[in-house]
Amino acid sequence: MMDNDIFPTLREYYPCDTDHEYFAGGHDWSDGTVYRCKYQGADRLVKVMPARSENAIAMVRERQAWMEHLNLHGVDTTLPLRSPKGNLAEAFNHNGKDYIAYCWLYVPGGHVQLGDPRRCRDFYQKWGRMLGKMHRLAKNWPDWLHSACLDKNGKPLISREAEWQVFFNWIQDAEVKAAWTTMRETLDTLPVNRANHGLIHNDAHPQNILRDGGRLVLIDFDVANFLWFALDLAICVYSEYSRVNFHSGFARRNDELDELFITHFMQAYESENRLPPEEYGRIELFLNYRRFLMFACFYDQIKSGAPDYLETMKHDIVQSKTYLPPDNYFNRHSN
Repeated sequence: MMDNDIFPTLREYYPCDTDHEYFAGGHDWSDGTVYRCKYQGADRLVKVMPARSENAIAMVRERQAWMEHLNLHGVDTTLPLRSPKGNLAEAFNHNGKDYIAYCWLYVPGGHVQLGDPRRCRDFYQKWGRMLGKMHRLAKNWPDWLHSACLDKNGKPLISREAEWQVFFNWIQDAEVKAAWTTMRETLDTLPVNRANHGLIHNDAHPQNILRDGGRLVLIDFDVANFLWFALDLAICVYSEYSRVNFHSGFARRNDELDELFITHFMQAYESENRLPPEEYGRIELFLNYRRFLMFACFYDQIKSGAPDYLETMKHDIVQSKTYLPPDNYFNRHSN
């Protein structure tokens, strides 16, 4: 957590009528700390994080602008709040250190808690419809190849190339790193157009969704990026198959997930957005892409807690092992 003496400085950029209360983050692995406060009768959350580069503020503002656009056009996201200066994020120096802060309206409720997939149909449909609406709006967003914000050399700050490089640097296993390079070569051959590529959430799994009564609210756009829409679909599929098979007592439902989950999720998605059929044929590629990222992000935890599983995961990545059974929704609906 931040030192308490940062709060007077923070109030200069985001006024509040109450003391800041710790809300979330502040751990060694966190990129910042979130505080809760009240201003003019409304609860708000403020995130404060170290500015890791001179370009960080531009990246945060662009992602916040995207979230604001979605919220104003009917996608349930947390609503970014502009500072008194009219900015979606502020940069400041405190005690010789550079920080970034941004603010949003507090959403009551809590994280989605899922149980038996047989009882999750309503959630799957709302989840799919939310993602479909977001992708439909992305097709009209001015930027779709990469971010508008550039570094001093004119290189986009947010792009699929930048994400690939981050994970190349992060991957600790030589064989997996070599396979990641092969993945890059494959990605470079894929078509990139307005119909299949744009600004996506890039992490829209249930732990980034709040339930506020009957509505679902998508949060945490910190890794939003310019990638293929089908990758967003694969991330959702990966998360629910992983939850059911490894993080719940419902692994017995695995053979039913195509019918119980994917079919309802995709029918709702397609009510808002249609992808070219050939994009569905790339879901397995993007499922493996997600495996790479999970391997990189959780390498140390898995290595210390389940080293045998780490070897299995590595084998599946390097061999591009298929994730779904052959007879699945995507294969049936691809060219």
